[in-house]
Parts: sequence; C-alpha cells; structure tokens
Amino acid sequence: MAQEQSGNRPGYVAVEIYDQTYYLAGEDTEHIRGLAELVDTRMRAVAAGGRTVDSLRVAVLAALNLADELSQLAQ
Repeated sequence: MAQEQSGNRPGYVAVEIYDQTYYLAGEDTEHIRGLAELVDTRMRAVAAGGRTVDSLRVAVLAALNLADELSQLAQ
C-alpha cells in the first residue's frame, strides 16, 4: 500500500509497492500515492492468481495488465 514517510528525503514522497519502498519526486503527492497503490494492488492480484513468486515477473505481468487496460481505453 502506498504511504508517505515524511522526513526521509525532502521533496520526495515515499511509497511502498509490493513490500519495497520507493522515493518518488513529483508535485502531486496524492496522485503519486494513488498510482503506487494501483500498482501495488495489481501486483498483489497477479501474485495471488499465479504461481510465480519472482517480483520482477509479477511486475511485468502487472504492467502488461495495466497496459492492456490503457490500450482498451484509448480505442
């Protein structure tokens, strides 16, 4: 789940995606948190529905799912 950890790095928002912390720069911290939460949720859904435990594979499959949704919206 995405969360802000103030004080760690000024000007950055800390988010947690699939049990890893990332420090991201951007002006709209709420938007960044929302995106991180979307990615985290999708990765956990992919992991729950499959047999892979490799986080890189889970991330790629989640990215493909999100890209598919985006391409369908663009049509």
